[in-house]
Order: sequence, then C-alpha cells, then structure tokens
Amino acid sequence: MDRTKIKICGLSRLCDIEYVNLAIPDYAGFVFWEQSRRNVSIKKAEKLSKALDSSIKSVGVFVNAPFEKIINLCDKNIIDIIQLHGSEDNEYIAKLREYIPKKVIWKAYKICSKEDLKAAESSAADAVLLDNGYGTGKCFDWSLIEEFTRPFILAGGLTQENICDAIRKFQPYAVDISSGVELEGVKDKEKILKVVTTVRNC
Repeated sequence: MDRTKIKICGLSRLCDIEYVNLAIPDYAGFVFWEQSRRNVSIKKAEKLSKALDSSIKSVGVFVNAPFEKIINLCDKNIIDIIQLHGSEDNEYIAKLREYIPKKVIWKAYKICSKEDLKAAESSAADAVLLDNGYGTGKCFDWSLIEEFTRPFILAGGLTQENICDAIRKFQPYAVDISSGVELEGVKDKEKILKVVTTVRNC
C-alpha cells in the first residue's frame, strides 16, 4: 500500500506557511467559511498560497459556497483541490465539474451512523473525507468505518498520540489534522513538524 498522505488544515498566517514549508506535508488547507475562526479571505489566501512550497498541494475548504467563489479561487491558481464540507450533493458536484473539470473534488461527511457511510460510498467526488463535524477537534466512532471499502481521508480529533493507531487500523488514503497541531488556538511549529514526521514513519 502507498503511504498515507497528510494534510495540515486551517492555515491562516504567514508563519503557518513557514511551518508547513519546513515539514512538507502533502496538502495544506485554507478555510473559506466565514463562520470558522480559521477563515481566510481570497486576498489573504492568495498571499499565503504564493508562499507555499510548490511540492505541497493547496486545498480550499468550502461550506455551501457559491460556484463563483470556488471558480475564482481556482482561476487564480490559489487552490489545487476543492474540499466541500456542507450539504453539497452529487448534483452540485456535477455542476461544479462543468465549470472546472480538471480540479480534484473532495467531499466531507459527518459520520454519526452507518447511514452516513452509505452516502459517502455513493458520493460523486474524487475522494471522500470522513469527519466528526466542523472542526470539533474530536474523533467520531471509528468502529463505524471498519468495513468501509472506499479510499478515504480521515479527519476529526487526530493528534500526535492517536494518528499512527488510526493509520495502522484503517489505512486511510490521507489524514487531515488541524486543531491537533495547535497550541492555544494557533498553529504550532513543533507540533506540525512532529506529526508530519510521525505519519511518515507509521
């Protein structure tokens, strides 16, 4: 199996970019949702993405965003991957693909039951992300995904302490971590460096 990839999400400061440029995760995430404390404007994201190491793919996180906003960010080459975190359905994904057919689309699902996994299985997105919710920093019941067959990105409550266990048990395509690499609500350099090294060595 290919090694599990890692995404550091919720970058909002230039120093956050400096930290990930030292760690070199596979993906760096920018949140474009006004209700998130990690929300960044398009102007700020453009500045941050330009400073990002070219080997790291940038991911834009959206919650029921208008197509125009996503298209604008893609046209400006601010993001490489679109991550949908709201109630976007397969029809929304199909329409988005008409506008930007070459962009990879991830769709996040809040996992509370087996029924939620059925929706994730049938998603038209290129990849699905299984999460506990909107940046809660807590794990969902991982026993629910023991028989999930589709490749997935695991998110929600991942930390330096539990991330290897999750990788060994479920062999996700990628892991997505945000609050698990923060100290007092902001990204922490040492935590980012440690968790990326840990994932590489799992």
